[in-house]
Amino acid sequence: MARDRDGWEYTDRGARWAPTVAIQMSDLIYDKYGQEYDEAKGQLDNLVRAAQRDAAEKLSEAGHEEAARLIFPTYPEENDSE
Repeated sequence: MARDRDGWEYTDRGARWAPTVAIQMSDLIYDKYGQEYDEAKGQLDNLVRAAQRDAAEKLSEAGHEEAARLIFPTYPEENDSE
């Protein structure tokens, strides 16, 4: 899929910019290195997780539990794995 490769989605109505999360994140942090890169990547990862969590919550409220779990699966807490 072209969207995965370069961020462009081609339809019968023409091309439109529709990047994946990975492509958009790369565009935002391509010029950062070392600690600056790690901090920016961490902040963006947190933003993505928050958006996934919000979308999953809205799907759950609408009665779509299975779809919500696909977007944001429930993982055991770190201390639950002992």
